[in-house]
Amino acid sequence: MSENNNPAGTPKVTANITWISNDPASPKKASASITIADSFIVKGISIVQGQKGLFVSMPQRASEKKGETKYFEIAHPITAAFRSEVSKVVLDTYAQTMALAQQASQSSGQVNTSQQGRGDYMAPPPLDPALAQEYSAVPIMGQTM
Repeated sequence: MSENNNPAGTPKVTANITWISNDPASPKKASASITIADSFIVKGISIVQGQKGLFVSMPQRASEKKGETKYFEIAHPITAAFRSEVSKVVLDTYAQTMALAQQASQSSGQVNTSQQGRGDYMAPPPLDPALAQEYSAVPIMGQTM
């Protein structure tokens, strides 16, 4: 889990990676949730590989009108500054989780996976506070700096 450093006027945001794709060809790399100001949670955030790199896609729903499907965000930041902050926190958490997963797979010789009815599911590794400090100066659940 990662959090922002509360830039002026923005509430505290923490992120958690909830699902990681095992399919390298899939554009959707992971799912995440965020908690805003320790009071509001947003689930169903996607981390997607686009032509210009990774980006964060907020939860969406599809609407079809006259045979045309359009997607609408159902929860999203209102300001560009806060959208940027949410994206940064989510992508930082994803990078930290992937680094920990790679380190765990190198030390154990296997990837932390679980079938749980989904062939493309890879469970995020447990966050070891000692390893997390090595990869990020951002505190994780329950830690203060």
